[in-house]
Amino acid sequence: MSDRHDFGHFCVRLDQRQVLVHGEPAALGSRAFEVLRALLERRERVVSKDELMQLAWPGVVVEENNLSVQVAALRKLLGASVITTVAGRGYQFTPPSAPRPDGMAAPAAPPALAPPRHGTRGHLLVAEDNRVNRLLLVRSLELLGHQVTAVLDGRQALEALRTRRFDLLLLDLAMPHMSGFEVLEAMARDPELRDVPVVVTSSVEAVDQVARCIELGADDYLHKPVDPTLLKARVASSLEKARLREQQRELIQRLTAAAAAQAPRASESSVMQQAERVEAVVLAVKPRSAAQAMCATQAAAEQMRWLDECHTLWRDAVANHGGVLMGELGGTLLACFGVGSGAAEAATMAQARLSATRAALDMAEMQDLFNAERLALGRAGGGLAVGIASGALTLVAPPAAAGQPAPGRCTGAALDAALALSWQADAAGPDGAEDANAHQIWLDAATQAALVGRVATRAQPLPAATAPGAALCRAGVFAVTLR
Repeated sequence: MSDRHDFGHFCVRLDQRQVLVHGEPAALGSRAFEVLRALLERRERVVSKDELMQLAWPGVVVEENNLSVQVAALRKLLGASVITTVAGRGYQFTPPSAPRPDGMAAPAAPPALAPPRHGTRGHLLVAEDNRVNRLLLVRSLELLGHQVTAVLDGRQALEALRTRRFDLLLLDLAMPHMSGFEVLEAMARDPELRDVPVVVTSSVEAVDQVARCIELGADDYLHKPVDPTLLKARVASSLEKARLREQQRELIQRLTAAAAAQAPRASESSVMQQAERVEAVVLAVKPRSAAQAMCATQAAAEQMRWLDECHTLWRDAVANHGGVLMGELGGTLLACFGVGSGAAEAATMAQARLSATRAALDMAEMQDLFNAERLALGRAGGGLAVGIASGALTLVAPPAAAGQPAPGRCTGAALDAALALSWQADAAGPDGAEDANAHQIWLDAATQAALVGRVATRAQPLPAATAPGAALCRAGVFAVTLR
């Protein structure tokens, strides 16, 4: 085997133990590189987790969670589809454009979007009146590869935000002329600024002050002196959340435009004329009730941050498998698959059901990694409950107002069934004795039929006390088999 392997946007040099992404050397730990080498050298087949750990770390006892961490790092660097998870079997290296290991064609890519404004590197604005703190923060961010502009107070921060586009604002609270709280309030009132991500940096440690920042729209909070590792993680997380929000707005705009093209708009008062009835697959995902009960013992701000971080992981899984986010219902995230792409065709619906299930499996894997990280910090994690159902769905895409797309609405049997299945999955386990970190993925019969030979499932009897809408699922309920 050659020592150099080119795969479009990335290249692997085995002899130099180096990975180049877009021509630049990537920061990759030795453990992750050994995992990549083992998968690359055996790319013609699926490699089990046990075999992969022996190949990457021969003679060393390593927990399976460590392997999952390395795989997640490789996926983030090279792309989610480069290392494919084959349920119940292991992993396989799948180069871009190569056939999937299960023999199915890769799911059709969602409509191409304009290049996102946000990414791993961005143009950041720092508002900090203390000269020493400002210089140190700007230097730290520049070393992370970001372009940074610095201002001395809140008034200058607003002026800069209104004249240039920034990907993120790092905001001090105690500043002359205009405090950080006043900046947050002004941004919330301004439609052009309310979506700019904000990370507050302050020496104030009072919980009520932190909560007020979150309530005013801040994405995160860092205590001074700012730890470089936390700074890197929080900035990257905020940029990624902003990228996903922007991508969701683009998708909603496209759905709105498609609905308007199919049904002529009579007037602003005739919104319902834009409703469209389709066959689609709906995924509903929520934290398990037992997990929410554990997290409820924490501070309110920490509890909401946990839920927001969970939703970030789930949204990413939906996007990676061609789904369309349809909003939230309480703590439940809703997504559709197969919408707007000839979903009435049997082959397309089968692929949509498979994509929705794979998205759920990715959610479970990423949730396990997230739980392990929280456990290491002494914080509670939690399992997820997923319901997947297909059938009739009515989509309503209201007209945009003031240049901002309004979130779409949906209703129908598929939505009711997916919600009912997620509630039933949440209730699974004898008297709530099941591990709060365990995941449950429940499917209707039509979805299970599309998974035969691809994803292992088991018949699931309905509990004696079922949630509203459960009658829609009585024709057959199945659960995905998780390792």
